[in-house]
Amino acid sequence: MFVLEAESADEWESVVSGCFVPLRCAGFEPRFTGRMEHVQLDERISVSLVTTCGTSAEHAGRLAAEAGDDVHISLQRSSSGTVVGNGSVASVRAGSVSIYATDRPYYLDYSPSSQQQLIVQVSRQSLGLPERMMEETMSRLAVPGGMRGPAARGLFSYVSDLPAGVSTDETAAVTRDLASSMIRSSFRSGSVTPRTSSGLRHIAQQFLRENLATRGLSMDEVASRHFVSRRRLYQAFESVGTTPAAYLRAERLRCASSMLVDPAQRRMTIENIAYACGFDDATTFTRAFRREYGRTPREWRSDVG
Repeated sequence: MFVLEAESADEWESVVSGCFVPLRCAGFEPRFTGRMEHVQLDERISVSLVTTCGTSAEHAGRLAAEAGDDVHISLQRSSSGTVVGNGSVASVRAGSVSIYATDRPYYLDYSPSSQQQLIVQVSRQSLGLPERMMEETMSRLAVPGGMRGPAARGLFSYVSDLPAGVSTDETAAVTRDLASSMIRSSFRSGSVTPRTSSGLRHIAQQFLRENLATRGLSMDEVASRHFVSRRRLYQAFESVGTTPAAYLRAERLRCASSMLVDPAQRRMTIENIAYACGFDDATTFTRAFRREYGRTPREWRSDVG
């Protein structure tokens, strides 16, 4: 990853054009600052975190004609703005996800202050999706539901914290897989299963974290929710030396360990914390907690808290 910063219009145009595609900036805040955190995963996909105090930019005419076949998949992390492209207009706010093509004109109005976007730039051909699906995706600009959709959360939770100790080739493949899954899922009412084992493991982990409070959650149910067999689900976790059930238990214990020392939860009994974190009873919870942390929940609350 490299980080670039700018304090003028010329500097920012140079930064953005070097990382993405050539842009012509149309407006700036009086005291403009911009920061680009950029990582190139392979020649067809990159991830960038863009932070500015407010600007607008145009990518049109010759600039668009000379661009490649990339698309920008952009999560609006803060503030608001407007994306114009492919004959459509989309208003974005925190949590919105938009997709637009770099070989076609577009205009970005990010003039409100405190802007931040997390952007995946990827060759649309490398996504392996039907051209008709890509055309419809780009024509509507906004991804329905934005970050309320689990597939969008899966993609952007992955690229916001890229795994350490993993080859860039694998990271690129998983990012591309999750991006493709997000686009495919936007045309269906149910979820779409990533094709890679690492992609499946990532969204399964996300599902387990989001549903750790559900008592009695079985791995058969988790597998069914992701349209895979129980065996396929367990195989996805084997490469990191764990199982989905063990991952769920660890997440429940991590959640409980935080709640036990949270001043806002001091009035909650240990039994209620056990239930809130998905355990069936306080005895099972206490036994698992002691094995993991070497203390009982009561001792943890007293000593650590």
